[in-house]
Amino acid sequence: MRVETESRSRERLSAACSPPSPADRALPVLNGSATRVRPSRMSRRRAIVLVAVHLLMLLHVLHWVVAGRTISPIEPSETMYTLRDGRLNAGFIFFALALLATLLTGRFVCGWACHVVAYQDLCAWLLKRIGIHPRPLRTRLLVLAPLMLALYMFVWPVAYMAWFDIERPPLTDHLWTREFWATFPGPVVAVLTLAICGFAIVYFLGAKGFCTFACPYGGFFGVLDRLAPGRIRVTDACAHCGHCTAACSSNVRVHEEVARYGMVVDPGCMKCMDCVSVCPNDALYVGWGRPAVGARPTSPPKTVPYTFTLAEELVMVVVGLAALLAFRGLYDQVPLLLAMGLAALTAYVFMLLMRMVRSANVRLQQFQLKRGGRRTRAGTIFALASVAYLLFTIHSGTVRFAAWSGHRALAASDVDDRVWLPGSDWWAEASDRRRGHVERAIRRLTLADRWGWLPTPSVLTDLTWAFLAKDDLASAERVMRRMVARWPDGAPIRRGLAGVLRRGERYAEAEQAYRQALALDPAYAPARRDLAAMLATLGRTDEAVGVLLDGDAQEEHGSISWRLEAVRLLTDMQRWAEAEALLTDGGRRTLSTLEEWNLAGTLAMQQGKGKKALDAFRRAVELAPDAAEAQYNLGYALLTRAGAQAALPHLRKAVRLDPDNALYRY
Repeated sequence: MRVETESRSRERLSAACSPPSPADRALPVLNGSATRVRPSRMSRRRAIVLVAVHLLMLLHVLHWVVAGRTISPIEPSETMYTLRDGRLNAGFIFFALALLATLLTGRFVCGWACHVVAYQDLCAWLLKRIGIHPRPLRTRLLVLAPLMLALYMFVWPVAYMAWFDIERPPLTDHLWTREFWATFPGPVVAVLTLAICGFAIVYFLGAKGFCTFACPYGGFFGVLDRLAPGRIRVTDACAHCGHCTAACSSNVRVHEEVARYGMVVDPGCMKCMDCVSVCPNDALYVGWGRPAVGARPTSPPKTVPYTFTLAEELVMVVVGLAALLAFRGLYDQVPLLLAMGLAALTAYVFMLLMRMVRSANVRLQQFQLKRGGRRTRAGTIFALASVAYLLFTIHSGTVRFAAWSGHRALAASDVDDRVWLPGSDWWAEASDRRRGHVERAIRRLTLADRWGWLPTPSVLTDLTWAFLAKDDLASAERVMRRMVARWPDGAPIRRGLAGVLRRGERYAEAEQAYRQALALDPAYAPARRDLAAMLATLGRTDEAVGVLLDGDAQEEHGSISWRLEAVRLLTDMQRWAEAEALLTDGGRRTLSTLEEWNLAGTLAMQQGKGKKALDAFRRAVELAPDAAEAQYNLGYALLTRAGAQAALPHLRKAVRLDPDNALYRY
């Protein structure tokens, strides 16, 4: 592969590469005789690279399994958590580097590092081996779907927070994780995702159909590719044989583009380099020069017929969007990328079915579905299968809508954590409007649960909240026991059952459920806190402290200091001497963190030791001057000892640092 600059005159390129006239539609041949397209040397090399990518992915998973901790997923979708939650992870860094690389050299990352591209190319190769050559779709509107999805995933969260003046969370380090698979689907859904997005979509929508119509990352890559100076370009050795187009697996009409522009300008080009490899005259190369944006053609464009009319594409957009809403999050299982792939397939299948109703002749790849106004056997099978699939889509949409409206109704009721506490008076104090929202939530969520083919955790969880809000403890317990039976290894579900039992003041059963949750996952902090709080409420403070201290023993590299949690508990129970002894380890520990100094100050304040509290809070502010809690604590302590003039600067700074905290404003 040679790297050259774009210094050759466009006149020479135009003369050498001018396209054939409309009267001559066949591709030209060399020396007056047909020549066979030679095999691409790049195909084998790229296959080796993609296999190596999969081996690295496997090693990444194995490292997590063996070590229990590994680099966070190198997956571009993880970027959402960085932008929305401030969690800096490896996926964000990889995506940023991939975008930068694409801006410079085009979509090499897509062609040489994407596992979904590998599956699609494998599918296309297998289909060709059995004589099936999927025709690519040529559309006006559907190709914009990846960009729209990319804007929704990566731009909308940032724009939403900026528009509503929501403070962005601080950037935190999540480059390493113990929960590697937390954001990935289970094995069944993962296999289904690969089957739909990597294989089925190729047969229906053509080679790299997922990249063209459903990949959100490709939405950004396609835009940046137009700006990349590194491109596939052509010399005047081009004989316009068309071998490059025949070898291209990305549906790019290479021979036409290099003839008109002197380079490939289609953003769908993934730099697989097959065109460069098969060129009999070595006329194609990767070189630096002006990007595709602003490139001027040397000849009028050829008219490429679109697969569907504009009206048909508009209908497909509506159907695809409806299918996306129907499938995304279905049963808390379907991820966005799978939903997008299914949406693209649904739109295509629907329109093909409509053509079978309206047109005399309809074809799907190698199958003639309708001929001369009559359905063929293949057409009958396709129609029956399509109707069944569309009914499944409608059913899925009905279940999703019922669940969505139920979740919204419960959120509108403003139900709060009080419904989990023994003796809750939430329902008695709730207005008729809030009660109506709870009743509506129960009806909609029950419908979603009853009509769904699989139990949905979020539906059952919100049903439990709604039943607790209504004081229907028997129904709440019934739902939670269903969840425990369905997911017996889920620590959060055991904690939910314990909460329902605690609400009914069945403390012995609740304690057993909490301990079962901790046995399943000793690092599950909410269950440990809830169990300790319940034991302390029952007067079993020593046992509660023991539960908390056991957390440090269970979490070798835990992010929570359970010793300090125990100190807080003892402080709240006014067992100050024990709290101070635990905080300082009997005087042997030197306090060093913001949390420790804040606790020391709070402990001193509760004992009436004002000077000692001030010293502790001042030390906390010195350690972290931008910590709102430290500023507020110091201001409050000064207010009680030195007056408002000394306290106000710290109290005002606490409000500036955390304007949403009502306590600081009070």
